[in-house]
Amino acid sequence: MRPSIAVPSSSLRAVSGNRLLLTAWAIVLALTVPEIILRGFIHLDTSWMLPARLGLLMILLALTFVWEFFRPLRGLVFIFLVIYGVEAGFFLTLLPQTEFYTNIFGSSGNLAFFGERLLRIGASVVMLLVLLGMGLKRGDFYLTVGDLKATAEPEKWGVPRKPEIWLGFSLRYAVIIVTILLIFIVPAVHPSLSNLSLGLVLFAALSALMNAFAEEFLYRSALLPQVLPLFGKGASLILVAAWFGIGHYFGVPTGITGIILTTIGGWVFAKSMVETRGIGWPLFMHFISDFTIYVVILLAGGF
Repeated sequence: MRPSIAVPSSSLRAVSGNRLLLTAWAIVLALTVPEIILRGFIHLDTSWMLPARLGLLMILLALTFVWEFFRPLRGLVFIFLVIYGVEAGFFLTLLPQTEFYTNIFGSSGNLAFFGERLLRIGASVVMLLVLLGMGLKRGDFYLTVGDLKATAEPEKWGVPRKPEIWLGFSLRYAVIIVTILLIFIVPAVHPSLSNLSLGLVLFAALSALMNAFAEEFLYRSALLPQVLPLFGKGASLILVAAWFGIGHYFGVPTGITGIILTTIGGWVFAKSMVETRGIGWPLFMHFISDFTIYVVILLAGGF
């Protein structure tokens, strides 16, 4: 008779954790990649994608109540459902179609763009109520300035190579990302300094601040507490950053360049949020990125 071999419980947990992580990746890819293929490469109408995403997420949420393996992903699935249902569905799709909204923000592209930033703030308020309703405290989802003197921990791929204060790392990132964005965007939109004005700068700054806060709060503050206890810091940062980056395929910059830049940015923002335990540095770095993009576009004639 063949003797049984005892498998260490730690190994079983590792296998289960790996399967759970692969499942989370499958969810992220299912929410992002199909639209890129259908809309970007096959050039099909993808207006049905949002209802499809919501249907998928509702099925997955139901599974967390009947399938024990899937249960740990309930928080992640639920937050995705709020993002796609409340932000994308209600605030960015249904509300802009109302006559009231059109009368206020429909007279120009720049005004419509500003209105969208306001709608994202509205979605952030709803997300705040959701997180509090889930029993989380402000510190749990990083809605504090954080420790601005915290250390940026070294990474095995060398960014950063050694421990350093987040102040220096953030400022260096800001200089690098502004340079890269200008290299890619300026030749594409042809801005003119003759359009420069104080009002343009203030409009870009306010819009960038609202957008940076909304995206940091919705796409990192809300998501990170759902995955960190499951996958740890390293895997969680990559997962959240990848979802953010792939979702920017149709953003600015567009295409693969947009995915690469926003994935890297999303990873840096998430890393700073976790390591400083706050939204201060990620908000600053995100603001600098958005402000640069908005100023260039406005100098080129607007949105």
